[in-house]
Amino acid sequence: MGNWEPMTSPIDWDYLATLSGGDREFELELLQAFVEDAQQRLTALVEAVNQGNVDQIKRDAHHLKGASGNVGISAMQAVAAQLEQSTTTETLGQAKALIEELQHLFNTVVNEVSA
Repeated sequence: MGNWEPMTSPIDWDYLATLSGGDREFELELLQAFVEDAQQRLTALVEAVNQGNVDQIKRDAHHLKGASGNVGISAMQAVAAQLEQSTTTETLGQAKALIEELQHLFNTVVNEVSA
């Protein structure tokens, strides 16, 4: 990735720089590991919603909430928290919309990490 970072980046690069001690290579390794894990979690979330598996949705949303927070992607962290919270009422009505929002944010992260 070059030095250019869009202003609308979902990634808090300052947070990552603090976390990594300024090691950009390490930051990208962390993000790549996140991308691989998040892709699996998002796929599992879609399947869980289609099956109405509230427990699985809650587990995967909780995992995504923590993982995205750990790498400074607060927008995904917030949406994952909403998704996790929606499982406490056992209403899946908004789950699909929240997962779509997570996927959109994830795609933005992937595009930025791949640039």
